[in-house]
Amino acid sequence: MRKLIVSINVTLNGFMAGPNGELDWHMPYWDEEMSRVSSEQLGNADTILLGRVTYTAMARYWPAQQAGPYAARGDVDFADMMNSYTKVVFSQTLTNVSNWSNSQLANRSIALEVNQLKQQPGKDIMVYGSGSLVTALIRKDLVDEYHIWLYPVLIEQGRPLFENLRDRLSLKPFQAKAFGNGVVLMQYGAVKTG
Repeated sequence: MRKLIVSINVTLNGFMAGPNGELDWHMPYWDEEMSRVSSEQLGNADTILLGRVTYTAMARYWPAQQAGPYAARGDVDFADMMNSYTKVVFSQTLTNVSNWSNSQLANRSIALEVNQLKQQPGKDIMVYGSGSLVTALIRKDLVDEYHIWLYPVLIEQGRPLFENLRDRLSLKPFQAKAFGNGVVLMQYGAVKTG
């Protein structure tokens, strides 16, 4: 069975984004080593789940990255994966996701869609960002692993990663990696409740 993995950036005080979805706090830390590890993780997947807001931002960004003639080889490889993988978008307002290749709207409930994807042959399924989607996946006990990129940053206010989920989440650590820039990648397996 395929695993569903949530990969998400978070501040020391538990925010995954600023109050308006800002991610500018993590960009100064992103480096070549982190890019390599992220590419390795994505290389173990072939499907990406996205919420509406994250899909809209990524659909504008990733297709343009593939065409850049001066991009580093690793960046081009990552862009190739992002653009070629199947992308399943969960949204109640979008009616079309044809502006990014291999994207499709989920047409069933989250539980039915994800359980069917997990049963199909293939590699892991990744979720990047998509806070509302992550919360819904946690509430349905569908996440198998969490890859939490902890940044040495505090922001005054923002969108918490695990808001109102304290009694719904049990994690078992299995790996951690500290980067030279102070970021720590912590990997946890979800302890299933059912």
